[in-house]
Amino acid sequence: MSTAEVPPPERNPAEALPALEARLLSLANTVARLEARVALLESAPPELASSPATAPSVATAPPAVLPNPVRIMGLLGRTCLILGGATFIRSLVDSGTLPHGWVVALGLAYAITWAVLADRARQPLDATFHALASLLIAYPLIVESTARFGILTPPLAAGLLLAVTCIHGAVAWRRELEPILWVTTFASLGSGLALMSARRSIEPFLAVFLLLGIAGFWLTEGRRWKGLRWPTALAADLGVFILTSLAVWPGGTPEAYRGITPGRTMLFGAALALCYLGSFARRMLRPGSKVGSFEVVQTVLVLLLGFGGALRVALASGSGAGLLGAGCILAGLAGYAAALRLREDQPETRSSFRFFLFLALSLLLLGGPLVLPLPLFSVLGGLLGLGAMLAGLRGQRPVFILQSGIYLLASALTSGLLVWSLRAFLAPLGVATSPSLPGLLSLAALSIAVALFLLHRPASPGTAVVHPLVLLLGALDAGGLGALAIRAAYALAAAGTPDAGLLAAVRTGVLSALAILLAWGGRRVPVLELRWLVYPLLIITALKFLFEDLAVGRPLTLFLGFICYGVTLMLAPRLLKGSPSQDRSQEPSSLKPEVHP
Repeated sequence: MSTAEVPPPERNPAEALPALEARLLSLANTVARLEARVALLESAPPELASSPATAPSVATAPPAVLPNPVRIMGLLGRTCLILGGATFIRSLVDSGTLPHGWVVALGLAYAITWAVLADRARQPLDATFHALASLLIAYPLIVESTARFGILTPPLAAGLLLAVTCIHGAVAWRRELEPILWVTTFASLGSGLALMSARRSIEPFLAVFLLLGIAGFWLTEGRRWKGLRWPTALAADLGVFILTSLAVWPGGTPEAYRGITPGRTMLFGAALALCYLGSFARRMLRPGSKVGSFEVVQTVLVLLLGFGGALRVALASGSGAGLLGAGCILAGLAGYAAALRLREDQPETRSSFRFFLFLALSLLLLGGPLVLPLPLFSVLGGLLGLGAMLAGLRGQRPVFILQSGIYLLASALTSGLLVWSLRAFLAPLGVATSPSLPGLLSLAALSIAVALFLLHRPASPGTAVVHPLVLLLGALDAGGLGALAIRAAYALAAAGTPDAGLLAAVRTGVLSALAILLAWGGRRVPVLELRWLVYPLLIITALKFLFEDLAVGRPLTLFLGFICYGVTLMLAPRLLKGSPSQDRSQEPSSLKPEVHP
């Protein structure tokens, strides 16, 4: 009987059940161990819980591939061959084989060909070397053809310079060649400045700088390489400064620059301000746009060099100032209209809101005196200051209070109030003239604005930043009111007879009274810390008494001066010692329990 015919032994079902239960128990234990291991891995730090499969991939990351030195040498050799071809074309000028104009055209075509080949190169390194060779051919060719041989006129050279710069800039932009774009920018600006000096021609190359500056601003906006906007903008600013300086040169425009006219000079200055401020305004009105350092610095420069240069030329030539002022006023109103579209309480629009607000303020202050008579402008400045103060106090917005202070200061300067007040305190016969009506209106605006601030006592922490400015306004207001008091008291006491000693005594009495009033006001209204002005005023009064009263006074006037100043020295420190801040610090706090011995 074979083994194949032997039947398997039959198992008893009762014996199979314990074996099955044992296997199930083993499987349950295995699953429990796996669950515990998974829980342990999940609770571990990420760097420890990372899978082993990913660790070798990090450790075996391929190193940075450096350019092959052999390939670099080959590209350098190819660049030398390219430059050799350009040198051969240059030799055609010396030999006279071809007309100069044809040689320049052939050289530019040769340079542009390599720029096109740089755009079509497969590898970035090849594109870099081809573009660099094209740059080394094109810009020296334009400079030499214009400055040395005189083949190209300045307008034609400026046009070719702009075209070559646009071509190389487009290649660098498409192929992500930032170093080539920087080299292109500096080569273009340097070539323009060199030709501007060599050919004594400012305007064509200045136009190129303006176009490159605005194009660079918009091309780099929201993308990359924003540093490129700085050199182009500064070159445009420098060009406008040179042009306006030559137009108002003492003794007339230099002989080599006789082609400069006041009209075109003012046009370039206005174009610089208008192009950049318009570009900034359009960008700031976009959602999410914020003011950067470039916008702030360039705004200041275009106002000083662009508008300021155009204004210098207009005043020197005697025409165009009114037109510039009207343009500034319209631009300022547009700035306020743009600011109303934004909100200061939102972080994404706060910087743009403040930018438009102070830009509008600057434009109105620059253009107003050119269009309106100074007395009318001073009255208007006072009204604008009061309106801004009311808006700032109502909304607890320090930016409007700051604008109010600037408008009120401008009103005091243009109305003559500040000069008249100083003369009333310092000049020997300073009270001989009466204040003008605009000066009185400006003083009234100052007084009302300071009184409104003191009455409202803004408690917002943000308004503390404007306290120094309002304190300055208060000092100017006190000086103006003191000057009025000096004139009134001297007119009553002198009865029309000039008396230097009496005038000195009156001034001492008014200064003493101001010191006492400031000490009392610092105690009653501590919001502005008026007590800070008391001791400086006492020092000024002492110096004034030593150098004026003792020099021109009589025994009676000196007696009056000593009495006034002595009473002030007694009262002012006592009033300051009892200031509310010290009184409150000594009062028991209701929030702390009293401790009795």
